[in-house]
Amino acid sequence: MTVAQLLTLQPDTSASIETVGRHPLNFYESPSWFTTELLRHVPLSGVIGEPCVGHGAIASLLSMWPYTKQMWTNDIDPHKAADYQMDATLSESWAKFPDSDWICTNPPFSEFAAPIIKNAYQKARVGVAAFLLTSFLEPCDDRADFLQQYPPSLVLILPRFCFRKDKKGKRWATDNITISCFVWDKRTTEQRIIIRPKSAIAGFYKNPEQAISQKRAFEIVRAIAQGKYL
Repeated sequence: MTVAQLLTLQPDTSASIETVGRHPLNFYESPSWFTTELLRHVPLSGVIGEPCVGHGAIASLLSMWPYTKQMWTNDIDPHKAADYQMDATLSESWAKFPDSDWICTNPPFSEFAAPIIKNAYQKARVGVAAFLLTSFLEPCDDRADFLQQYPPSLVLILPRFCFRKDKKGKRWATDNITISCFVWDKRTTEQRIIIRPKSAIAGFYKNPEQAISQKRAFEIVRAIAQGKYL
C-alpha cells in the first residue's frame, strides 16, 4: 500500500535549536472531553470512521459508545496503529474506506483540513463531526463554496486546550483561536451554535499533563449514554 505523506517528517534538531516547532504531520492528540462533549450533544451511531486516528484518543471512546455498530480507523503515519494508512486528503483513499454513517475526526489543520472534511462529507451517510479551529468558518478559497453549499448544522464552541508547549518549551500554550466541534448532520436543515464553558464539561482538563485517566473517560462515556450528563 502506497502512503503519500501530508507533511515531511523533520529530523530531530533539538540539540541545536532552542525553540519548539510544530509536531510532525501536524499531529496533536485530542483531549478526551472533546469526544465526550460531542456525544453529549450529538449521539453518533452506526458505522463510524476516524480518518486521522493518531493514538486513538477519539476512536477509543467511540468504540466504548454503545451506539457504535462498527469502527474503522485510518492514519497517514505508518507508525500509528490503524486499519488503513492512506492520505485522507485524497478522494481515491476514501473510495477504499468502508461505507459509513458518521465520520468523526480531529484532522490536521492548515491546508489539510478542508479536503479531508469535503471527502468525509461525501463519504458519510448521516454526517460528519470534526474538531477544527473556529476560524474554519471563514470562507477561504479552499472551503468557501463548500461552506456556502453545506453550512454546519451545529458549531459546538469549546474552551481552549493547550496542545503543546510554547516555543521555548517551558509552559503550555494555546492556539490563537479556540477549537470548535463542527457537525454536518445531513438529516436536518437547522443551524445551531452552542457555547460550552469549562465549568460545564465533565472531565475537563487544560493540558496533557492534567489529563484524566482512560478509565474515567470511559465512565463519562457510559454516563452520557445513560442520560446522566444532559
